[in-house]
Amino acid sequence: MKFLTLLTLLTFLISNALHAQSTPPKDSTGHKAQADKLFLAGKYQQAKELYEKAKQVTGNENDDYLIMQLENCDKCLGFWHSIQELSKDADAAKVTMTVYEKILDINPKDSTVQATLMTNYWTLAKQRYQQLDFQRAGELFRKVSGYPQSPYTAEARVLADSSDIYAKSLTEGFIAPDVEVPAAYASGLKGISNVIANNMKYPEKAAKEKISGKVWLGFIINEKGKVIPESVRVIKGIGGGCDEEAIRLIKLMNNWSPAVKWGKPVRFQNTFGITFSLGKE
Repeated sequence: MKFLTLLTLLTFLISNALHAQSTPPKDSTGHKAQADKLFLAGKYQQAKELYEKAKQVTGNENDDYLIMQLENCDKCLGFWHSIQELSKDADAAKVTMTVYEKILDINPKDSTVQATLMTNYWTLAKQRYQQLDFQRAGELFRKVSGYPQSPYTAEARVLADSSDIYAKSLTEGFIAPDVEVPAAYASGLKGISNVIANNMKYPEKAAKEKISGKVWLGFIINEKGKVIPESVRVIKGIGGGCDEEAIRLIKLMNNWSPAVKWGKPVRFQNTFGITFSLGKE
């Protein structure tokens, strides 16, 4: 009986000892918690110093988390050093952006890097848009809208969508050619809105299935300001009968001022979007 009691006591003591060895010590100094906050804020040198202090606490010498975070601090500091060197080269902007993204791969919450990338991408996206490089512009606008708390999110999403439409228009021949004066509806956007408002018949299927959104179409306006019926095509549709209704509405818009090139009216390739909204029905 005494033997069993001693064996039980010995087993209990060994179990406690093993548990004490496998459980990492608490962050009694608070260094680890402070370092984590600094790391998330992008202050890698200060974070590294505190991680090193936390690692010096007895029992923390082989702490996997601290070792990993020290390595991450070194990586981010190395990236920042590279950025400083690259900033001296005016042609290294693309490489610099890649280095910033590598920092975000390690620390997605680095607000300084987020803000820098967001601003740079926004500027670059607008440049690409103006240069008619719509595919690249769309990619960049989507990156901008993906950053938390971006002041450009709403506008970036709209421009990303427009970029996709125009990129497709370029490949399908619907983008406006180089003319002196583009075609314009005689009574402006108000006139177009009136045609849509007075003639739109919301498709029964779309209403039943609660389909709404914008249908983008491409079409050609001839030298007399008339839409060529067979040229009307859907670039991006939403289904439910809305695509067909949008085509019908475009064909009703025959009061355009023709485009002008070399002082003469010419055919004009145009792109236009018609919105279907159940909230207005």
